[in-house]
Amino acid sequence: MKKIIIMLLLNSTLASARLLEINHDHSKVLFDIDYMKLATVQGTLKSYQGTFNMSMGENEISDVSVIIDASSVDTNEAKRDFHIKGHEFFLVASYPEIRFEALGPVSIIKDSKFKIKGFLTLRGIKKEIWLEGLYKGRMLDPWNKENYFFELNTEINRKDFGMNWNKELDTGGVLVGDKVRIKISLQAQPSGDKTAFSTHMIPSTKGIIERDQLNKGKIKKLSTSTDPKDHPNGNEKKE
Repeated sequence: MKKIIIMLLLNSTLASARLLEINHDHSKVLFDIDYMKLATVQGTLKSYQGTFNMSMGENEISDVSVIIDASSVDTNEAKRDFHIKGHEFFLVASYPEIRFEALGPVSIIKDSKFKIKGFLTLRGIKKEIWLEGLYKGRMLDPWNKENYFFELNTEINRKDFGMNWNKELDTGGVLVGDKVRIKISLQAQPSGDKTAFSTHMIPSTKGIIERDQLNKGKIKKLSTSTDPKDHPNGNEKKE
């Protein structure tokens, strides 16, 4: 009887949550690290995918899973990126993915900060980390698609993940700092209901209105340019 009750509660929880996926088009994973004590090197991880569950009441998130392509690191300098991908840092040849997983659930409130504990796997080493987050809220875009916005940041020690390379400076200290500061700007949408990037190319409000009217059968063709892929029914304007 106890197992049945637990299963019912679990099913009820799952039914009240929805799966969201990161919209890569409008999200960023940024990092920076101290360089020669007086400057910083900044970079981004450009290729990633991720999902998480959000309660229907927008008060909890859970089951966060993010996979990053380690070879997508970009510090705006090809030789430095080559070094970072090598054996002294990411060792991409052996560990092509960076992963973050957090089970939760974690309570969230619009415009309020929260903390989420998870596990970061980098260079094959798995460590517990904390991220500080801000849930900025939910908004419908001009194409009536739901969007959820978050900001997250954390700080890790690269040596915890086996990245010990450095050079001593003649004036004392070392070339590269140990602390890596990570900042994430995240937009998420319900899984399978992402706004197609091509829709953002419509140049005017008139184009948005006309496309909606076309989809509803109120007009037969568009007077403004749009992406033909948005209209597989063949009603798009012919150029």
